[in-house]
Order: sequence, then structure tokens, then C-alpha cells
Amino acid sequence: MRKSVGILSENKEYIEDVKDIVTGFEVIEFSSIEKTKPEDISILLTDIHIFPDENIQFFLSKLRKKLQRVPTIIILNENDLSKINADWFFDDFLLYPFKPHEVEKRIMCAILRSNPFDNSSILSAGKIKINTQEYSVFLNNEKIECTYKEFELLRCLVENKGIVFSRKDLLSKIWGIDYIGGTRTVDVHIRRLRSKLGEEFSTVIETVRNVGYKCKAD
Repeated sequence: MRKSVGILSENKEYIEDVKDIVTGFEVIEFSSIEKTKPEDISILLTDIHIFPDENIQFFLSKLRKKLQRVPTIIILNENDLSKINADWFFDDFLLYPFKPHEVEKRIMCAILRSNPFDNSSILSAGKIKINTQEYSVFLNNEKIECTYKEFELLRCLVENKGIVFSRKDLLSKIWGIDYIGGTRTVDVHIRRLRSKLGEEFSTVIETVRNVGYKCKAD
């Protein structure tokens, strides 16, 4: 595993604090999305203040396309929480001022959750195909628009065919161990996926009564 943490920020105070806290990793600074080098880092800490408020979602999406499988944790102030949406393209968040132990734990959790699933960039189940490099989902070769969390949820299930995941398992794996939204969030996203994939969803994803969900094995 690469032992470098990237930080995308122009705030010297953020950068110096990260360097002081994250002692087990080399810290690499980036001043723009274009300058980020995903091949050099295990994770990227992204200061959302580097983006215009009205375009945060757009730039996070652009950043995801550049990073591919490298997780990103966004840095916020408490009054920034109302500016973001849980379905946007980030894996976790940190509030500034940082809590040193929290920073290291969130970094390690995000890295562990992002372990590569499969060397192939294409996953398939029934008539559903998932391109993990492009973060895209296709049904009968037609692209289906999915949010980041919907994509990650579907990929997790398809990639682990036959394995039953409880709602709590999925919440921890996709949203993070400290997510406070509750397991109903998983059901809401499953319902959205079912709506988008139609009848094909039921032929691929099975609801395991009183437990959770699984992708049916081939």
C-alpha cells in the first residue's frame, strides 16, 4: 500500500496541521485538481473551500474522475455542513479544527474500505454491467444515471455475489462507520436503485428477510 496522503488545499494552516498529525504517511500537497497524482497517494484530503460554493458538487465529481479508486475525505468547517450532500463524490469528511486521533482513524478506515475489488474494470450481473473505472452503470447497454452512493452500493453487492450484507454492514462499508443517518438510508438507496433498474433489479439483488441484501450468484 502506498504510504502517502495527498492534501488539496491552499490553506497553509490545514496543510501544516495535517503534516503534524499524520505521522505515519508522507504528505503531498496539491494546489489544483489538475495537479493531483492519484498514482502517488493512498488517499486525498480535499479542502472544499478551494471550490466555489455553488460548484462544489461539480468539482467533487471532476475530482472523482481524476482519482478513480483513490478515496477522498473532504475538509469542512462546521458551518459548511449545510453546503454538502451525502450522495456527492466523497468518502468521508473531517471537521476543522482537527481532532488528531480522529484524522488518523478516518484516513485508515477510508483506505481499508477502498481496497480494490477486482482487477477487471467491468463487473456484470444479469443484464447489468458496471464500469468501475468510469463509475458508470449500464442496463441492456443503456447508461443508467446513479449517484455515487447508489453506484458504490450496487458495486459492493455485485462484486460480492452470494454474500449477504446486513444493512449495518452496508452502512459501515459505503457511508462510513460513524455515519449518523441510520440503516434506513440503505433501504432508501436500494429503493432508488430498484426504481432505476426496474425488473432487472429483482433478478439480480435479493432481499434477505430480516437481514439485508445480497446479489444472486450466477
